[in-house]
Amino acid sequence: MKRLHPLSAVQRAVSAAVRGASTAFFAVIALSTVVDTVGFEWIFVLGPLGAITGLAYGVARYYRFAYEVADGRLTVASGVFDRQERDIPLGRIQNVDVRRGLFHRVAGLAVVNFETAGGSATEAVLNAVTVAEADRLQEAVARHRREAGDRRSDRRERSAAGSAGEAGDPDDGTAVDDGEAVSAEDAAAAARPERELLYELSTTDLLLFGFVSVRPGGPVLALFSTPFLEDVAWRAVETGVSLLGGPARLSFGLLPTLSPGELALVAGVAAVQFLIASWLLSAVLTVLSYYDFRLERVGDDLRYERGLVQRFSGSIPLEKVQTVAIRENALMRPLGYAGLSLETAGYAAGGNDGDASNTAVPFDDRETVVEFAERLGPVDCPEIERPPTRARRRYAARYGVLPVLLATALLFGIHRLVVPVPWWPLALIGLVAAPLVGHLSWRNRGHGVADDGVATRAGFWVRHTRLVPYFRVQTVIDVRTVFQRRRGLASVIADTASSAGLVGGDAVAHDLDDGTARDLHRTLRDRLAADLARRRRERQGGGRPGVPGRRLGDEAGETGAADGLDGDDPGATDHRDDGRGE
Repeated sequence: MKRLHPLSAVQRAVSAAVRGASTAFFAVIALSTVVDTVGFEWIFVLGPLGAITGLAYGVARYYRFAYEVADGRLTVASGVFDRQERDIPLGRIQNVDVRRGLFHRVAGLAVVNFETAGGSATEAVLNAVTVAEADRLQEAVARHRREAGDRRSDRRERSAAGSAGEAGDPDDGTAVDDGEAVSAEDAAAAARPERELLYELSTTDLLLFGFVSVRPGGPVLALFSTPFLEDVAWRAVETGVSLLGGPARLSFGLLPTLSPGELALVAGVAAVQFLIASWLLSAVLTVLSYYDFRLERVGDDLRYERGLVQRFSGSIPLEKVQTVAIRENALMRPLGYAGLSLETAGYAAGGNDGDASNTAVPFDDRETVVEFAERLGPVDCPEIERPPTRARRRYAARYGVLPVLLATALLFGIHRLVVPVPWWPLALIGLVAAPLVGHLSWRNRGHGVADDGVATRAGFWVRHTRLVPYFRVQTVIDVRTVFQRRRGLASVIADTASSAGLVGGDAVAHDLDDGTARDLHRTLRDRLAADLARRRRERQGGGRPGVPGRRLGDEAGETGAADGLDGDDPGATDHRDDGRGE
């Protein structure tokens, strides 16, 4: 079995030594406040002792960690006191993601994460190995996947040939062509997958993407950096307030002396400046994350690389892609831009890094993104039909009236129980915007039916248009809540094996007319049954059914999700009416 790179031993040892010393330091501080016999001088005894203990543990942990890829499985042995040995079949590994921080890039190292389908966390982490070893591990998993697909195809071809009365040669591992054996070099060259560059993010698009993207890390970073830049923040607020005719000097001590109008002005200026700072920091984080983004097709996988300070690379198996989602936030839509993400079966690719690791096209004009989605889907994006107009009243009540009433009740409770808020009734002014909120929500929802799949659309701040091939649908669900039934509405869910469904990312056709919902439900079942029957005939005839990515070139291979649906019942259905819906 192999060990990690020796520099990882240094990293582990130093990290463990720092943790040991810091633990001893805080322990002495805590004990000195309770026990008089423990003085501050004990830090000079327990601190070095904790550092030495941590150093020894870090070195022992390095020598007790080993891994090996052999016989179609990844074996990882670890543990200093409690030994663990984990065997992970390569067929279960869905993604091999590689991360290179600043230290790793300088040292020529990489951290390799192995994600498995259905896993709730990263299955195994190798921290750290050489870049060449990381590439070898990625290729080993991809090669195993390709060979497994080739073996399945060979078995089908021999079965089809046998059923047709043709004599099939046994699979002895030797490639034969007209009686001549293919050389080992030619066989290795044929087995090596071709690399095709599919997409590259330009510098101009990267900068524009940064300014129209909104990342949660922006406001979080702005909030946590404020205490360290307090003087700079106050000077910025002072400048903004004085330009608007407010007081020229501000500080926490002077706030009680300000009038209510001046306090409102200070709060407004501070809020605007905080939003601007959050927006700028969000742009910086986006540029750092997506710098030099490249997407390639390598055999049956999509491979991406991105990042400036930290370099990320990983794979997205085409056979695992369940849904493609066109993503447009509220700033992208007026400019005609969009992004494209892939939703896969089982554990999401790069689960530790959010949506970025499932991104196929971060940012481009909408026409290019739609064309790319149709090639990857493979589903032609149909014309989107909006819900009936009566659904707008439901959206106005749900997203306009209800939040305003809750905010008013909250302010009233603060006014009565905490501090006086005499202007709390002004919150009801927000009810004026309820019709506009309802219209915007209605405008950004809908569905469409194509020959090879279904499309759904939802979301205002971030609108997602999801394209789902019929053969990926596992369950068709009708939902009719109490409020929907009052207006003769229903929603239809095309449930797939996508991991996005675990966090509310299902393809949902919201608030359709009841008759339209029943027709869509029936269409999904019929099209799914017909598509599965066609794919079953192709498999029995020795062919390879198409999968997502077939329009990018050669077919990527057989899809496991479709096999999972290949039973007597071509698609399950569910009608909900249990208080949540029908």
